[in-house]
Amino acid sequence: MLKVLLLFVPILFTNCFFPHVYHDQERVLVHGIDITSTLEIARAELEEGGFDASLTVWAIRDQKVTVEDADNVSELYFEFIDKVAAENNRTTADFGVWHLAWAISNLYRNGDAEIKARLERAYIDALKRPENLTQFKDVAAEHVNGNKVYMGDIHDIARSYACSHIVAPGNKKYLQSLDQYKKSRDKKP
Repeated sequence: MLKVLLLFVPILFTNCFFPHVYHDQERVLVHGIDITSTLEIARAELEEGGFDASLTVWAIRDQKVTVEDADNVSELYFEFIDKVAAENNRTTADFGVWHLAWAISNLYRNGDAEIKARLERAYIDALKRPENLTQFKDVAAEHVNGNKVYMGDIHDIARSYACSHIVAPGNKKYLQSLDQYKKSRDKKP
């Protein structure tokens, strides 16, 4: 747990704190994003569990989604939020809950009336999650419940993760297909 924090904290601060934070959705939209394929990746990551399990959903939190996408995100949230919260490692659990609740919060707050209706149950649940954290409580509360909507990849590590987990055919910064993700995953030892 401490090793993970000791690894990430210095890296974050050497990147001039958080160079990729925005409050304008237009600045963070991924052109050509395939939300459906990206949500398949999100499911695979959540099923696997671990420190970064919730980050694919988090990586798409600022994108414009369809009603069907919102339904799928809500389904993923309720299927996995308690599994994420029950991770044996407290840092992993709290980090995952923070990022999954943050994702729901941003998708809801950036959505139109239809999207909000589809995400409302998940949003109400997500709003309560930060108060149960033992770590990251204050920052999670700000990201989930704060007056500002914090958007963007935040720091370079998150940007790298997003580029390797978001499918956006034709956008060379991101995966070109779900198969590309599956092939890179198959290469993992």
